[in-house]
Amino acid sequence: MSDINNAPFDTITLPHLRSLIGLRVRHQGTLCVVLEILETPPSLVLEPILDPLNATTHIAGNIMANLHGHPGEYGVESRIVQVLTDDLTGLNDALLELEILDY
Repeated sequence: MSDINNAPFDTITLPHLRSLIGLRVRHQGTLCVVLEILETPPSLVLEPILDPLNATTHIAGNIMANLHGHPGEYGVESRIVQVLTDDLTGLNDALLELEILDY
């Protein structure tokens, strides 16, 4: 019989994390969508989106340079939220603070 207290928490796998792509979350008060998953360290890449419930929210973008250094593409800031703590023993507080908006 295994002791539940000594068992490691469930392993988070990349397929589990990738299933979160497209999920809408609120990160530090800003409506975001999970855009991508980084493998090392496991992290969620969030992109802020316009919050239709808060018309005063303005998502600041940046003009991004192309390969020749000329401005061309309009980019939006992205946010990275690590999944695990630095010592890899638990879930990161920033991840736990995400408010999941899609069920």
